[in-house]
This record gives sequence, structure tokens and C-alpha cells, in this order.
Amino acid sequence: MEHERPLGERYAVGRLLGRGGMAQVYLADDLKLHRRVAVKTLRPECAGDPSYRQRFLREARSAALLNSPGIVAVYDTGEQIVHGASLPYIVMEYVEGRTLAELAHGDPAPTPEQALRLTAGVLAALAHAHHCGIVHRDIKPANVMLGADGTVKVMDFGIARPLGAQGATLTQTAMVVGTAEYLSPEQARGEEVDTRTDLYSTGCLLYELLTGRPPFTGENPLAVAYSQVRDAAVPPSARVPGLPQACDEVVHRALAKDREERYQSAEEMRADIELALRRLASPATEAPPTLVSSPPTATAAIPNDEDTPAPAPSTARQPEKRDRRPARRLWSVAAAVGVLLAAGGAYAASGPDSAPGQARADTTVPVPDLVGKTLTQARTGAQTVGLHVVRGGSGTCAAHTARHAGAAAHYVCGQVPAFGTRMARGGSIRVQLSTGPGNP
Repeated sequence: MEHERPLGERYAVGRLLGRGGMAQVYLADDLKLHRRVAVKTLRPECAGDPSYRQRFLREARSAALLNSPGIVAVYDTGEQIVHGASLPYIVMEYVEGRTLAELAHGDPAPTPEQALRLTAGVLAALAHAHHCGIVHRDIKPANVMLGADGTVKVMDFGIARPLGAQGATLTQTAMVVGTAEYLSPEQARGEEVDTRTDLYSTGCLLYELLTGRPPFTGENPLAVAYSQVRDAAVPPSARVPGLPQACDEVVHRALAKDREERYQSAEEMRADIELALRRLASPATEAPPTLVSSPPTATAAIPNDEDTPAPAPSTARQPEKRDRRPARRLWSVAAAVGVLLAAGGAYAASGPDSAPGQARADTTVPVPDLVGKTLTQARTGAQTVGLHVVRGGSGTCAAHTARHAGAAAHYVCGQVPAFGTRMARGGSIRVQLSTGPGNP
């Protein structure tokens, strides 16, 4: 496009910055305001498709609603005839820097502190978008820029939707759209999504910053979607020995399959990250086994779908061989449902900790101390070691009455098996919840 006349008689287009599945981004000069901008255009082969054009326009509208230093600003939009075809374009803030994908796969790799701080920046931007009623639906390292001044900038709202919009993850051609390695389980199942979907994807982003790879990879998008729905992620510290436990805990909760067990807001997840950073800064005081965050709160419901400039991956340094394959975005809902239904059958047959055709590992783990925790914290603590929590009701906790007679309502006051007992990985711990002070 360098040789075409200025877009809108105003933007002189220069070199290509990046290319994605449906669009490409160029560096350009704003001839009126004398500043550098980024110009995003539909790829010529996509420009004639109404669904792509609608998605492209939706990006401009969604981003224009947002005004945050953590979100790439949209300045202008328009269309121009190029080689006889109408080509839509979006003029955006130009951010000089690199994507978090380049950072995650660079050498040196981000430190745990850097990974947490960058993720906190993403969450600050998401908190603003969510408060404005917009869910991004395609959060991933390639969609976040780190500016030369250290500012985190979220970009590519091409598949964002307003909260409460119908149609969720389906396009008119009945395709699930998104990036498989960062899809939430509800996106992979083709369900309606909400703000917690972005938090799951942010958990995947943090995982990649910590380990150099997404939590789930596979030979094709369906295999990855299968894992997003069925499999528990390997803790980051198991891939990179020496990572602090606090990192494992944040990732573990963000990647909960059940949305009710996930972080309920960007602010809540960011608060846990700030707590983790304080624990990293003062390792001697790192006593709590799990991070403490506010109880889940209700959130509105919403959607998912496509694209942004994809920089060439850098060579990576990592403790284990990274399995990075191109992230493909589109697959048939019918095929996806068939695979995921098959996954469900295999899961029911093999149990939560075994892959299809693979026997569950005959290992035991120590039962954690869950007494005094909320039900959510207890589940998180148990899942960290490969166990599950089931409720045994509220009422008398005879074995723990003396210890927790003053426990607040809805906190664990008893557990079976007891703390320190060893049991098979994948087993269940039955807990009882206190009914309040004086009524354990």
C-alpha cells in the first residue's frame, strides 16, 4: 500500500507492521496533525465478505467507546477505493514497542515479578472495558503491546461485544471464532460468555509469560479446545522450577473451568496479583498457603470472535522444549461439539486426572489444611495438589469445635480426611462449613 494515494487524503501509508488472519497493520503519517499513526486495513481477500466488514467496524466502535491509557486509542475510520474495491480502514494510536508474545518468547524471559506486573496492567485495561460494558474475547500476548515507556496497551477489539449481546460465540456462518490456546472452556463449548471469559484468557497470558508457552497446546485447534474444556493445567512451577507458589495460585484460580470458581472481576484478580507481588518482595513473610481475595460477586453475561497483527515469534529461552504451533481461529461448531462431547465421554470414563486410554497415576499427595478457609479458597488449595472438595453441609464440627468455635459463617470448620493424611491424587476431601460464631 506504500504506493497508493493517502488514505482519506490524509494518511500516508508506509511499511507493514504486522498481519493477522483478516487484517494487516501499517505504519503511517497523519499529514494533518503531523504524527505517526497505525492504520489497520482488511486484507483484500476479506474486504468483500460482509461478516469480516461487520467485525472490522465493530472493532472501531468498541475501541471508540473506551478511554484508558491501557487501551490502544482509535482516532479515525473510513473506506477508500483500492484497485477497484472498497477497503475499510481504522486509524489507531501507534505504540512503539513490542508485543507480550515477543517478550514471552524472548531472551531473557520475563521474571515472575515482570510477568505479574504486566498482567496487572492488562487487568487494569480490562477493568475499564468491562465497566464500559465491553468484553474483549481475544486476550492473548499478541494482542497486548508493551510500549517503550513501559506502558501496557491492550489492542484488537475486533471480536469484542457489548455485555448482554446475543449470539455469543457464533458468527452467521456458525463458526466458533477466537484463538484456541486462549479460549475459555465456555468459548470452546460455543456458550454465551461474560467478563470472566477475559479473565481466563488473561490467566493463559500470565501462564505464557511465566513459562514461555500457553497452558494448553495441541496438533490442531480442536485438540486444544478439548484440553481447555477437560484438562487441568500443569502448574507453572512444574514447567519452570523455582517459580514462586504465589504465581501458581493466581494462575490456578484464573484457569478454573467453572466460572463461579474463577476470579469474578478484573479488580479481584489484580488485587491477588498485587498481594502476590508483595509476597515475592518479602519471601520471609510468605506464610499463607493460598491468596485471599474477596468473595465472588455476580456479573453480567456476554460473548467471542477474531483477529490482529501477528508479529514473527522471536527465538525463545526456556526450561523445556516449547511446543508453539500457529494459532488457528476458525472451526465448525458442529465439529467442535462432536469432539467436545467425545471428550466428555472419555473424561467420565477415565476420571479428571487421566487422559483417554491412559491409566490414572497411582500416586498419593498430602491433604492440605482447609480449616478456616472459605469454600472457594478450600477448593483452590485442594486443586493445587490434585484433590477435590465436596461439601458435607453446615452444622456441628465436633472434631474442630475447640479450635474454630468462633469461626465466621460459611468458613470451613471441619474436613475429612484430616490435614496431613495422604490420599490418592484425584480424591475428594469432604468439608463442613461453620454456621457462625458459637455455632460451629
